[in-house]
Amino acid sequence: MIVPPGLFVLIILFLAWLAWREPRRKRLSIALCIFAFILCAMSTSAGALLITGPLETLYKAKLPPQNTDAAILVLAGGSSYDDKGSSVQPGVYAMERVYAAVKLAKSRSEHSVLIMSGGNVFGANDRSEAEAMRDAAKVMGYEDRILVEKWSRTTAENMKQSVNIIRQQGLNHVIIVTNGFHMPRSMQMAALHMPYLQIYPFPGGRLTDPVIRGLSSFLPNSSDLNASCLGIKEWVGIAAYKIIGLVKR
Repeated sequence: MIVPPGLFVLIILFLAWLAWREPRRKRLSIALCIFAFILCAMSTSAGALLITGPLETLYKAKLPPQNTDAAILVLAGGSSYDDKGSSVQPGVYAMERVYAAVKLAKSRSEHSVLIMSGGNVFGANDRSEAEAMRDAAKVMGYEDRILVEKWSRTTAENMKQSVNIIRQQGLNHVIIVTNGFHMPRSMQMAALHMPYLQIYPFPGGRLTDPVIRGLSSFLPNSSDLNASCLGIKEWVGIAAYKIIGLVKR
């Protein structure tokens, strides 16, 4: 509790106590206590499991029938950078996706076409995230051809840009590889922009711990706060696209 985010919770509670001592600031004190509780809950393993966990269990891995040719579409998930801001290698989430895709592609041998999808989000004159993922796959020992889609900057654009490459390869089956928390929104976008293709989810790892491990699952830490924030972002994105779809009808 003495390091962030626990430290922030303690500071907020201290401010709430100071506000409570002022007769006209009772409501502010209550609001601060509620905020501290929410922040603390989001920062625990149990809280992250409650917020982000449902996203990660919504889709189980599913593959096309045996000996069916399919594209393995790997969605970008961020890069790490050098001191000049140049994209060096895939970030943690992207690396998990590449690792899962390479294992899958090797197991399917000649029945898979590996496609890396992701541009340069910041618009700088640098190599794309897709190219960084391609290089990582080669380091992992993948020797077959890898196609690169390097113009997309969002999940929706991943699908819009990749569908043309998939059609050019004459494929009707697509395996989406991304992290579990990102899979529901990815499948939502795939269904919207790839309506004539057979889509299969293949989650490449999860953020939340599915097991409650005693007291430690209820202590705040930064990694679980990050997992909760990512989950909220995904829920908001899913809801936003559903609302947009209803408005356009």
